[in-house]
Amino acid sequence: MVELAGRRIISKLVLAVSILSFATVAGSAIANASKQAPHRHKISHAKKGAAVAHAATDGRLYKGALLEDADSGRVLLAYNADMEWPPASMAKMMLLLVAQEQIAQNRFNPNEMVRVSERSAHTGGSRLGLKEGDVYPLRELMKAALVKSANDAAVAVAEKIGGSVEAMVRMMNQRARELGMTHTEYRTVDGLPPRPTHDADRTTAYDLATVGRAIIRETNFLEWSGQESVDFDGGVCMLHNTNHLIGHFDGCDGLKTGFTYQAGFNVTTTAKRGNMRIIAVILGAPSNGQRFAQAAKLMEWGFDRYTAVSLLKSGQALPVQVQVHRGPIIQPVAASDLKVVLPKTDVSSLKLVYDVPPTVDGPVRTGEQLGRVIVHNQGEVLTEVSAISPIAFTAPSDQVVSDGSDAVATPAPQ
Repeated sequence: MVELAGRRIISKLVLAVSILSFATVAGSAIANASKQAPHRHKISHAKKGAAVAHAATDGRLYKGALLEDADSGRVLLAYNADMEWPPASMAKMMLLLVAQEQIAQNRFNPNEMVRVSERSAHTGGSRLGLKEGDVYPLRELMKAALVKSANDAAVAVAEKIGGSVEAMVRMMNQRARELGMTHTEYRTVDGLPPRPTHDADRTTAYDLATVGRAIIRETNFLEWSGQESVDFDGGVCMLHNTNHLIGHFDGCDGLKTGFTYQAGFNVTTTAKRGNMRIIAVILGAPSNGQRFAQAAKLMEWGFDRYTAVSLLKSGQALPVQVQVHRGPIIQPVAASDLKVVLPKTDVSSLKLVYDVPPTVDGPVRTGEQLGRVIVHNQGEVLTEVSAISPIAFTAPSDQVVSDGSDAVATPAPQ
């Protein structure tokens, strides 16, 4: 126990020194990162690495790394991000995402009780110490799997949600395919190797960021993962967060660590400052302290170099008009918020292009797309949002009116 405590103290000291010294000693390789990282969805896996080939880093400190805008998935920095690698306990991210989605669909109640099976109680590795026959609320077991990375709790969650570990693995792989995680295959629910030197699961930094962004978007897990310690089952015990960036890196509130002998030290983490949230992945760091120090460097670099610019709010009127044939003039509105993340030096180069026709034929439905607003930066298309109609309009009948006069076009009631 004394040795373990000493290691924890040393690890935290290494992390604190690394974070504090980043502003003055960050490597020039990171500083020379490619100026304009491309949209992930517009380039193939083969091209992703080439597009940011000069972005990163010191390969001695990790095997792979990735930094993304957590809202859009825009790649800010990548290094071996397509490399297949064991996720270790970060496999629990998909387990918990699937579990929460099942809860959201009212198939399970987060407060319903889960009986700990023999298989769960005898799961090795990092564990909570559950005993066969113990009964705990589902949400508490999910919390333990996320914050403490408890393998026994993860198996209990899997058996409850999937009916068995094997069925839950199939659900995890199906969800991965739905999210476009083409280089991920789960064979466990917890990332625990069948043998110490043989990991069964495979993924990439890109795919880990994808499931991380889904968690941020669809769940409230950051309420748990953003705390250094959380109580388990009303105070039965305290769960100490395995992510040592929590409480040490400004804005950090998640997400998940992973370690095995083969995978090394890994972390998928996220932080938010102002209206900008980023997500970072470190794979194969040589030590516990280095995975956090290097993740902190990537995120600090991202916050220093990039900014989030809000351009439009959902429902905001656009400075264009559309004439409906034999109907009213409509002023389109933005279908959703429009925000971009880009280098701070490029903010003055932003340009909005309104691709909206001057006239349309009726009828027009409320919310119908009339065109789009495209964001350009130095000749590159960054993103776009639909321009929609805020009103409905029913076109007049083509039938001849009995007195020979034209029918009057009136907006339909909303």
